[in-house]
Amino acid sequence: MHQNQNITAKEKKYKGFPFRQRLVPAILVSLAISLTVFVFGPFEIYSANADQFGFSLLDFLGWSVLYAIVAAGIICAVLLPLRGRVFDIVFALFFWVALMLMVQGNYLNFGISSLAGDGVDGGGISTGMQILNCIIWLLVGAACVAAILLIRQKHRELIHTVCTIAMVTVIGMQVLTFALTSLTGDVWEKKTHDDRMELLTYENLNEAGSEHNVIWFIIDRFDVDYYENYALKECPEIFYSLDGFTYYDNMVSLYTRTFPSVPYMLTGIEHDYQDARVDYFADAYSNSNFLKLLKENDYSVNIYTERYYCYEDAAPLREYISNSSRVESVKTVKKPLLAKDMLRVSLYRYLPMIAKGLTGDISTPQFEKYIDYGTQSPIYSGDMKAAYDFLNQNPMVTDGKNNFAFIHVAGCHLPNHYNQDFSPVTSDERDSVSSAMIQSFKIINLYLDQLKELGLYENATVIISGDHGNADPSMPMTRAPVAALFVKPSGSAGTPIATSHAPVTQGDIIPAILESEGIEASGDFGRSLFDVKENEHRVRICKFDDWKEDSSGQRNDEIFVFEITGNARDLKNWKEISRGEFIGYYLD
Repeated sequence: MHQNQNITAKEKKYKGFPFRQRLVPAILVSLAISLTVFVFGPFEIYSANADQFGFSLLDFLGWSVLYAIVAAGIICAVLLPLRGRVFDIVFALFFWVALMLMVQGNYLNFGISSLAGDGVDGGGISTGMQILNCIIWLLVGAACVAAILLIRQKHRELIHTVCTIAMVTVIGMQVLTFALTSLTGDVWEKKTHDDRMELLTYENLNEAGSEHNVIWFIIDRFDVDYYENYALKECPEIFYSLDGFTYYDNMVSLYTRTFPSVPYMLTGIEHDYQDARVDYFADAYSNSNFLKLLKENDYSVNIYTERYYCYEDAAPLREYISNSSRVESVKTVKKPLLAKDMLRVSLYRYLPMIAKGLTGDISTPQFEKYIDYGTQSPIYSGDMKAAYDFLNQNPMVTDGKNNFAFIHVAGCHLPNHYNQDFSPVTSDERDSVSSAMIQSFKIINLYLDQLKELGLYENATVIISGDHGNADPSMPMTRAPVAALFVKPSGSAGTPIATSHAPVTQGDIIPAILESEGIEASGDFGRSLFDVKENEHRVRICKFDDWKEDSSGQRNDEIFVFEITGNARDLKNWKEISRGEFIGYYLD
């Protein structure tokens, strides 16, 4: 009788589960989740990539801590009113999340970059890997709930101790990393700026020359497949402005990433993957005969492209371009939103693979919107809406005789589609590509329509191209990345789009521009794409950049060099001729 009374008392105590016994595990699990995601994750990502951000750690960390406190309070508010088995189950789920966030972020992101520039929907993670990762999460979750329900009633103190130690370990490991990084690095230093630094702005975007105009539109990741199998079939009306153009469906881009494709296209100077990014920029732009030649022929040269991937400092371009502006001051703005975007990067690191796409697109250049450089005109970015609004609100005018404009927009690179207001909305690949095409050509059509209204279209040279095709995120290659290319030479207008299968390259575009504009080259720019015959046997080169990050955040690059003959769209015509590993060449 005494034994039965004792069991009943234990059961009642279990069902009651006093508040003081719920308080400590609730606080620990809430801190483990909130500090990992809101504070330690953004801190570690920033410290590993500090040289890629223009803002300082303290510009967002205070807000991150505040968000963490609010999140921890919400978790405690959910847990503490619960009692008995309900508390056990909910606590087990939070414990599972806290544990797996730590495990995922440090051990299960097999070769995934925390700043990928693509979500899962962009094809960055194989379906098999997502399924395996999901199974691991579910098995651990089931084990946590089972342990709480099956063991805790008989061994409450043991489970309580194990959970406490686990949460303290999760928090303690990250506190230790936080402390060591703070003591051994310069992560807390306030960012300064070079008074001589210049950045590219929106200035002159609505200006055209009264006699000669060269307009070169770059739609990021504009692949021939996107044009033919998405846009042309689903929204052919968006190409109404393209009269007088020839479509080249067999172009090989020398590189498969925005860097170094864009600076190469602008300068004709190759990157050998040996020099640091900023060193290559300085060499390419300072020694580009193309830009010098345009300037010598009285062209106002304006380049609209993003920092980091395409240039670091526009000062070396000052002699040739007209839309750069000197940095007067550096001020971080919209700090709460900056902390929110750092949270998105952190979530990309910690979420299971199947859920990473929920964070949307996030990449280094996008953080430029949080920095006010004090320039006379806003800094240019690949933001589609900003470019469209500028052209829509500032009707085109003529200024000077000749004008060269290189306009680079985000285009098809993002794993999002855009609504009619250019707001990004996560979608499947087909909707993403179709909507990206519609919005990209909304900008292009607006520009070309205004040229036509001014009577400047027929004599203009217009290029529309991808900087690279839709390359696989890693090797082995399963599709040929072929960028789309449209060319309208000066004097051509009023005819429908023609198609050419000529085996051309990105390097053929600069000499074609010079030929179209009647500019006599002062150096050897190679062959013009106008001179390449459709049935010509020509060997072309593509350098495929395959990259991953190891557990320490170190970027490891392997360059695959391919030789292409015949139709570049047929993967059978791609032959690997060499490969080499390069570590950290993107770093300054």
